[in-house]
Amino acid sequence: MSGDFSDADIPPRAAFPSSSTSLLLSKANDLFNQILESAVEPFGLRSKDFVVLTAIDSMGPQSQQQLARTHGIDRTTMVSVVDGLERLGLVQRARNPDDRRKYAIGLTSEGQALLRHKLGPAMLNALDTFLAPFTPDERELFNTFLWRLVHDRTPPPSAS
Repeated sequence: MSGDFSDADIPPRAAFPSSSTSLLLSKANDLFNQILESAVEPFGLRSKDFVVLTAIDSMGPQSQQQLARTHGIDRTTMVSVVDGLERLGLVQRARNPDDRRKYAIGLTSEGQALLRHKLGPAMLNALDTFLAPFTPDERELFNTFLWRLVHDRTPPPSAS
């Protein structure tokens, strides 16, 4: 058998790693992170800062461990993120009323105001930039698919 292949031997798109779902998802994530970084940079923030602020806003005060676990940020990085946000006056640490050994990280009034009046609109602009190739119907469908990928999971079978 010869080592020569014709174009007919190569399935379209599937033959190239650049078209694989995993690589495309990774590249889309990288692109969105670049867009988000640019959107929050004028406020002296990074994308991880925005993620933490919005998580606290939507879920209420949480421990650093909860924030790290929920959002896939390693604990050391989370300490740095929270320290930076605290220095900026956007979050504060308070004793957790349920466990006095732990601290809960909550938004300050400055953090809430920045999130609602400046970061929120900046995020919407970042999303518009990222999703620009899609029509409104395609955006809705894309969001539906992402929701299903993230939230509509069948738990894996338990190991017996």
